[in-house]
Amino acid sequence: MKIIVVSLFLFSFHLCYSQSTAKPNIADALERFGFIEEQVIAKQDTITYYLKDVDKKVRKLVLFIQGTDANPIFSYAEKDSQISYYRWFVDDYLMLDSSYTFAIIPKPGMAGLYSDTDIQIPQEYYEKNHLEYRVRQLDASIEHIKENHMAKPEDIIVYGHSEGAVIGAALAAKNKSITHLGFWSGNVLHNFYEFSLFNRIESIQGNISDKEAHENIMGILGWYASVIDQANSTEIDHFGFTNKRWSSYEKAPLEYLNQLSIPIYALFAFKDQSTPIETAYLLPISFLEKRKDNLTFEVCLECDHSYNIHTEEGEKSLWSMQFQGFMEWTEKSNPETN
Repeated sequence: MKIIVVSLFLFSFHLCYSQSTAKPNIADALERFGFIEEQVIAKQDTITYYLKDVDKKVRKLVLFIQGTDANPIFSYAEKDSQISYYRWFVDDYLMLDSSYTFAIIPKPGMAGLYSDTDIQIPQEYYEKNHLEYRVRQLDASIEHIKENHMAKPEDIIVYGHSEGAVIGAALAAKNKSITHLGFWSGNVLHNFYEFSLFNRIESIQGNISDKEAHENIMGILGWYASVIDQANSTEIDHFGFTNKRWSSYEKAPLEYLNQLSIPIYALFAFKDQSTPIETAYLLPISFLEKRKDNLTFEVCLECDHSYNIHTEEGEKSLWSMQFQGFMEWTEKSNPETN
């Protein structure tokens, strides 16, 4: 039986710096990209985060939460006695002035420097890659940054993309220091419902028959039932995830977002193949129903999941433009500037 399930997308960015050296190390990678590594000891857990290196304590923090997949933050490749360092995240931090710092937190077990030819996913990733742990990990990082790298914090800006948007919504419901939330291309409703919706869309477009779509949807419902039947299982499925991970996202992100009173910038893409635009419009409708006015709702009409557009000249990224608009919005939505 064929089940159409949206690909769970991680927006990754490779930027390379090369040098000739005897041995690759994380310190060189951090220096190349202008970051420092910090660790938080929470009970018996060690949480690592990476922070844009600044000369003095700042009052504004921007924290980015990546989408799905067990990719590292930093990696390297060796060729002809040259070492090339890579970062697996967007270059938004380069657009921030000196009043900001920027943080990114690796997936569980994925801290450190990885060889591009030997990226092995540790068991820790599968055991801890679920919503509750990710929120706890990010929450602890924010508090550590506030205490050690900020002076009189003004803005704690969190934005996440795809799965990262969902994590950000849950995080903002927990951490009351967060002042602004960017919810970028995250699913609004339950994952398994949106997987089912994509099958229905495929049938409407004539790509599969109604019968096949219905059978696929019933298969997805059966899959959901098996997940909740063994909700704490860390056995790895054919998507590379665990029941514990799937079941932790059972609460629809719309519910987290409805809890928030801080400014929310919701950004979606009309040609998204990973998050259905059909359910995205439920977000502003829900806020209108509840008479809430803290939502800014934006749609990039020609964009795909990563805010790329396809032109006659080829693919063009609008990500940086979207980030610039987001940061301008944070400044306008500050209570002090209203």
